[in-house]
Amino acid sequence: MLEILILIAAAVIFRRQLLAYGASAAPPSAAAALAPRRLSPQLVQLVDYADRLYAEKKWLAAEKAYLNVLKLDHKHVTAYSHLGIIYSTQKNLADAIECFQIAVRLRPSASTHQNLGLAYYENRNYMKAIATFEKAIMFEPSAARYLTLSKAYRKINDTAHALTALERAAELDSSPRVLEQLIEGYRGTGRSAEAEAVQRRLTPTP
Repeated sequence: MLEILILIAAAVIFRRQLLAYGASAAPPSAAAALAPRRLSPQLVQLVDYADRLYAEKKWLAAEKAYLNVLKLDHKHVTAYSHLGIIYSTQKNLADAIECFQIAVRLRPSASTHQNLGLAYYENRNYMKAIATFEKAIMFEPSAARYLTLSKAYRKINDTAHALTALERAAELDSSPRVLEQLIEGYRGTGRSAEAEAVQRRLTPTP
């Protein structure tokens, strides 16, 4: 079932993007589709080329290169993830979300869920963003992920959960950047005593 979903989603992306480039390569044969996946020299070269373009922020060229990678390996997680980021920079959130969803199905992890959550957030789908951020945290809690979760909760005016996320972030990272946000969260909810306690952590008495 997963294989079918990935192929369907990939086909949608290819239809939208590859045809725009006038792609003329023939589809793989049935025998090739059934063959064991392996990193051919051609694939390694294509991935290296695409990664180099991506690092140089040559988005259009990198997009075309990664689409060529996917023609050889439709399960290449990095290609989907980087395409999602490219589409996000272009504000093409529909395709970004599709790419990130495929990456999550292929390799569920903190980073793939975080990327998908950020795309949902940018698309103003805050409930899906919250659910996806929470999955990312389940894989690997971090202060940065709790901060983005807090932002998403604030978008739906759920100040209680937003503040809880800030508290979790401060437990993992006591840097001024995080503590200042926690102070603001406490003050915004009328919890002055907690705000002052955190403030003292920032400005300890000599």
